[in-house]
Amino acid sequence: MKKVISILLSVVMIVLLVVPTFAVDTNSEFQFNSNGKFKIMMINDTQDVILKDVIQASYLKKIVEKEHPDLIVMAGDLLTDFFPGATKDQLKKCLTQALDGINALGVPFVATFGNHDHDWEEIFPLEEQMEVYKSYSNCAIVNNGCDVGTYYIPVKSSDGSKIPLNIYVMDSNNKAKGEGFLTGYQGLKPEQVQWYKDTRDGLKAATGDYVPSLVFQHVPVKEIYQFVDKVPFNADHTDCIFGLDDGQWYKLNDKATSGVLGEVPCSESINGNTGEYEAWLEHKEVIGAFFAHDHVNNFMGVTDEGITLGYNGGTGFSTYGRGGDRSARIFEIDENDVRNYETHLVTFNDVSPIKINFYIMDLFSPVIATWLGRLIDIVCPQFIKDIVAGIQK
Repeated sequence: MKKVISILLSVVMIVLLVVPTFAVDTNSEFQFNSNGKFKIMMINDTQDVILKDVIQASYLKKIVEKEHPDLIVMAGDLLTDFFPGATKDQLKKCLTQALDGINALGVPFVATFGNHDHDWEEIFPLEEQMEVYKSYSNCAIVNNGCDVGTYYIPVKSSDGSKIPLNIYVMDSNNKAKGEGFLTGYQGLKPEQVQWYKDTRDGLKAATGDYVPSLVFQHVPVKEIYQFVDKVPFNADHTDCIFGLDDGQWYKLNDKATSGVLGEVPCSESINGNTGEYEAWLEHKEVIGAFFAHDHVNNFMGVTDEGITLGYNGGTGFSTYGRGGDRSARIFEIDENDVRNYETHLVTFNDVSPIKINFYIMDLFSPVIATWLGRLIDIVCPQFIKDIVAGIQK
């Protein structure tokens, strides 16, 4: 019996020696300060065009002066979605104009891609876009991921002895083929989800435990719909928004702890399953995942499974947004209580002496769909509403 056990142990040792472990690098330029705090500023959807967004540059400077972040995370869509006939040089100019202002803030920054950055990859490949980012002195993007827009950033404790926090920056890719307007984004690819799992497990092996982590990506996971309820077509639609894609009314439910629903969430495909959210649930080390993409959504909440999901909303004035409620989302983390981080929005109206409720680019907002829905409410006879409500059940 002892001989059998000895042989089995030998086989196990050989397997462990032969099968490579996933190596992670816990070196980092980021560290909690002497007070044990670390602050992140999330921005997104600047969607810059040839005309420089001077309003954006000015108010972001004021937010930095107010909040003093240690890191800026840009969650995609720095390039515009509408630039007919654009050349690579023109797109590069758009990107550099945005980054000139962000680099001038004097704060280290990282970035991933949004769907509109992907829209241009045939003439302005993602690798070349990333080289533009990396040409700036405050760029802190690292090459430790499975593609140029997917990587992780460990944050050291104030004494440098531990890794209390990890940050995942994930590329959520572009439109999924054959899907509808609202429900058809690709989300993470299988190899990205596997990379996340390998990195998570590698960090555990390196540190002794699963490292609490924040996730930043452009397109939300479909579980964002846990915070949204459909409202019957013949019901009261106060505080509801209307979706043109499916003709349904929606509102936030009690799971949403704060913020505004301004448009129907455009998530990864609700007809598929990337496995990203399920991977987060395996060890519950993801303490929050925050998204961009839907410019007039800034709500957050806790899912049935206990994971915080939320939005920043839109940042830039070169695309639609919520008037003066365009924002950055701030995260303040205490190294001794990482899971109970604090997060809040800082808007243009919060830092500007001039307050605005509407900006010309807001004419292109999906909020217009809700205006149309309210017009339908006014002119549509009740019996028609009842018929539609029955069909939609």
